[in-house]
Order: sequence, then C-alpha cells, then structure tokens
Amino acid sequence: MSQPSGPGAIAPMGQSPVPHGRLPQWPVLRKKQVFVVPIIAIAVGALVMGLLIALQVITAPTQALFGLFISALAAIVGILLLTWLDRWEPEPPHLLISAFFWGGGVSLLFLVFAYPVAQAVGGDGAFFTAAIAAPLLEESAKGLFLVIVMLTTRRGRAEFNSLTDAVVYAGFIGIGFTFIEDIGYIAGQTTVGEAIGVAALRIGLGAWLHSIFTAMTAIGLWLGVTSRGPLRFLYPFFGWCVAVLLHAIHNGSSFFGIGAFFAAILLVMLPATIAIIVLAVRSHRREGEIFRGQLPAMVYNGWVTPQEANWLTNLRSRRLALSHAKTQGKHERARVAAFRDHVTELAYVRNRLDRMGPPFAQELVHQHDDLVRLIEADKQWVAEHLQPVPQGWHEVPPTPGQDYLPESFDLQPPPPGGPPPIDPDATRIR
Repeated sequence: MSQPSGPGAIAPMGQSPVPHGRLPQWPVLRKKQVFVVPIIAIAVGALVMGLLIALQVITAPTQALFGLFISALAAIVGILLLTWLDRWEPEPPHLLISAFFWGGGVSLLFLVFAYPVAQAVGGDGAFFTAAIAAPLLEESAKGLFLVIVMLTTRRGRAEFNSLTDAVVYAGFIGIGFTFIEDIGYIAGQTTVGEAIGVAALRIGLGAWLHSIFTAMTAIGLWLGVTSRGPLRFLYPFFGWCVAVLLHAIHNGSSFFGIGAFFAAILLVMLPATIAIIVLAVRSHRREGEIFRGQLPAMVYNGWVTPQEANWLTNLRSRRLALSHAKTQGKHERARVAAFRDHVTELAYVRNRLDRMGPPFAQELVHQHDDLVRLIEADKQWVAEHLQPVPQGWHEVPPTPGQDYLPESFDLQPPPPGGPPPIDPDATRIR
C-alpha cells in the first residue's frame, strides 16, 4: 500500500504528521534546556537584590525588615497564583526563577545606565522621570528577559509555547521588580507609621501592577511569534506600547492630585488587571481544550495509548499519576512528569502547526519530531511504572456508556501499511 503524501497527509504510526525532509541532528529540545543566560541572570540578580536589601536594612532596619516581610508575602501570593495557572505544561523552574531575579536585579542594572542617558536628553524633572522615562526604560528592561532568554534561542522558544506561558513569565518578572521596589519605598520612610501607610498603598493598590504591565509586552510577543508577515513585528511593538502607556498613566496621575490617582486606579488599572486575569484563566482552560482536541490524533498515530490518554486528559488524574509514580521513587516521578510534559507540549506544537498552516515552520516541525521521539522512548517505561492504576483515577465519574476520551478517538490500530491516504490538498495537520 502506498504511503500518503501531501501537506495534510496522516503519517504512519510513529512518524511525524508534517513534511520535513531530513530529521534534525541537534539534541532534543526538551532534553537540552537553555541554561547559560538564565543561570547568569539568577546569579547577577540575586547579587544585586541581596546588596540592595542589605543596604536598606543597614540604613533603616525596622522599616526595611517590615518592607521585606510584607513584600515577600505579596510576592509569595502572586507566585502561588501563577503556579496554579501554569499546571497543564509547567515551565522549567530555573526559567521562572531567572525571570524573578531578572525583574528584581538584572533589570535594575540596565536602569542604572539608562536613566542618566534619559535625563541627559529630557532633563531630570520629577514628572519627566516618573511619567515618561520610568515607563519607557522599565518596561524595556523587564521585557528584555522575554527577548534575550526566551526568543533568541531555539530552546527558549520551545518553552514559550502558549499564551499562558507569556502571562506566567511576565508575572514572575513583574513580581521580582515589585518586590525590590516596594522594599525600597517602604524602607525609605522616616517613621514606622509612614512605612505602614506606604505599604498599605503600594501592596493594597498595586501589588502586581508591574506584572500586568509586563504581561502586555509578553502577550504582544506571543501574538508575534504565532503570526506571519508584518504582524510578527507589529504585535510585539503594540504590546510594549500598551505596557508603557499603562505605566505612564499610573505614574503620571499622581502629579494631578489624589483624585486623579484613584481615578486612574479605578478606571484604568483595575480594568486592565481584570482583563489580564480573565484572559489568563481563559487561556488556562483553552490549554486543556487544545490538549484534549489533539489527543485523538496522537492516539491514532500510536504515540499515546488510550490508557495514557485517560490519565492525561485532566489535571486531577495527572496529579494522581505523579503521586503513584512518586511512591516508587523521585526518579520515577520525574520521568513520568517529563512524559506528561512532552505529550502536552506536542499537543500545543501540533495546534500551532494547525493554526498557522503551510508552509509549515521548520523549527516547529523539528520540535514536533523531537517530542515524538522522546515520547516513544519513554512510553513503555511509563506504562510499566503506572501499573496498577490507582483508585479514583478520573476527576469525575464518566457518563454511563461513555469514556473520557472524545468520540473522535479511534481506538483501533491503523491498518497494515499505515493509515489510509487522505485528500492531498488538505492543509490541516492530522
């Protein structure tokens, strides 16, 4: 039987469903992470933040320690919320840590050199510095992490694969920046009462505003990497412009009185925060829908068994699977978690190929092939270490006569010689 051909042909079991020519020879993307720049960012950022905090503690111990406590509390809450959001395909911890230290430390080094230049050009007036220079420079410094770490390397781009990822990385950058900034403002007060007042104002009204600003840049970058033509560059620019504008409105409103400041909070900052929260939650839910939508093709091609699809299909059963693997050892749990992440990322890569259509981006095609090889290498090992299936495997009891798998699942193996050919003019990734 002849093999199917054409841009939309279904591949035989175990092969890539997209045309690609020669397979890549470089290491698997998920196996070889981007480490050098993130580790440097962590080291430099930790050093800068440590020095700044130590200086504040020496100068005003009581206010600085209070600021450290309240800022750390706000940061922990923000990190927990972002971790909850990032559950379908959790980001590598070292990248999230580096994002935090970039925001709180590395970005400040950029500002040390950039502010004198800006003040030499536009003057050192308070309004110019707060409402113009600060938004332009700070949003650029924070956004550089996304460009330098996530988008300038192939392995970094492999991790930046959903709108949720964009929001999560932006959140960690903003939390790091806010953490060190709030400590500075609180420690800079002359009395404990003033420090408490500043803490209530900054934590109560703007605990995560820097994350919201940076999220605008991150969303623009995500729209750019998933687009073609001029939009690849226009989306990131527009996202950065929105971040700068929101930041400028927030800082500039304080120069027009307390009424203007609170009006900016209620009419601009609050709606922007709500919009990002709604977008992030919808993106989180959409991740699950995308994954479940791609499962039938992955089962059909033999990369995932129906049993694996059942425990991968919802977050609770994934958690139970990891708990079950953990009883056998940390190595077993880590390998099952890696298998879960590889399957999930493969679904997202396939979805991007589906949406963008031909001509298929060769980098995504190569990433697809690498993930398929990783999954196939671990399939048997994972199946052996997830037996027997624990009780309460599914999130809710299935409807009588139905399974968790969508009706489009074809649980029969493909016929000998591979799946039947389809219309060669079709463009959807199967």
